Amino acid sequence: MHSMVIDRRRFLVLAAAAGLPLKGAHAAEGPVFLSARSDAAGQHVFAAFDHQGAKVFEIDLPGRGHGIALSPDKSIAVMMARRPGSFAVAAHLPSGRELGWLTAPPDRHFHGHAAFSGDGRLLFTSENDFENDGRGVIGIWDSATWRRVGEIPSYGIEPHDIRMRPDGRTLVVANGGIRTHPGYGRAKLNIEDMDSSLVHLDSRTGALLGQWRLDESLRLLSMRHLALFGQDGVALACQHQGGEDEAVPLVGFQHGSGALALVDQPADWAGQTANYAGSICVDRSGRLAAASCPRGNRVGFWDTASKRFLGSVKIPDGCGVAAGAGAGEIVMSSGLGGAWTWSESGETAELPGRYLRSGRWDNHLLALL
Repeated sequence: MHSMVIDRRRFLVLAAAAGLPLKGAHAAEGPVFLSARSDAAGQHVFAAFDHQGAKVFEIDLPGRGHGIALSPDKSIAVMMARRPGSFAVAAHLPSGRELGWLTAPPDRHFHGHAAFSGDGRLLFTSENDFENDGRGVIGIWDSATWRRVGEIPSYGIEPHDIRMRPDGRTLVVANGGIRTHPGYGRAKLNIEDMDSSLVHLDSRTGALLGQWRLDESLRLLSMRHLALFGQDGVALACQHQGGEDEAVPLVGFQHGSGALALVDQPADWAGQTANYAGSICVDRSGRLAAASCPRGNRVGFWDTASKRFLGSVKIPDGCGVAAGAGAGEIVMSSGLGGAWTWSESGETAELPGRYLRSGRWDNHLLALL
């Protein structure tokens, strides 16, 4: 049985942060953050906490959660299962009330991410058609009933992160290129011929609008996670499937229909990061991108205009990154517990609250601003 626990005061905090009027409520300052969380007893939850580090709500999950999709009006959040999971839960915001559960078809599993259509009526989920050579599929679900209503191809293998462009129609897909099968757990079955790509597709017709691959020298670089900014900007985080000592770039940018370009990083970045970027986000202004490297206990920062590396900060097992309340501010969560803010002035501060430190925060963090 799934349960949800909410504190009345935190209900009011989240409602105010979401910009929803409540009779008799005082407006609270600062955003609320959504993430998957696990406690010491191994219980997995969909969790929300405020800018003071206090719990807002929790929804019990049958397994580890991963990415979160937010509806355009910020009234619904969907937590997706970690690959190769088959569940997802939709929650009402600000209350945290369960709205419905999604279950992947028997011959599919979720890859951990989803995105809403521009009008919020549909949810698109990244999926693995594992009985058909790992063909990438984007499932389509009705957000009123949470019933599956169709699917379109991802034009690649292992669609992982997916995002909806501001036009409300164009889906951006990171095809990781790695074939898996639930019968083999999370084992990677095709590293020798993996095929990663960045795709733009028409969510209404399923038509391919554009596809980008990396040079052959970077064939083992898997494109995994995305962040959108401005009208047509895409920030990309990658994970290298080769040696950790090889110097390969982990962050890239792409604009409109232009070329995909990976950006420079410090000469010793590979040694500091184990060639693995776990998540990526862009700040509220769109000027600053942050990519987490949990295996190296580090988060790096780039200027989205100049593509210049701005520096990094050490965060133990830091993977979740999200825009903070102000321009140039990033919030980072740890798989060992705790969360921190970083500002472009270089200052880092830990968020208060026992709740943040008493659980393990999963890979992704979403700010409800």
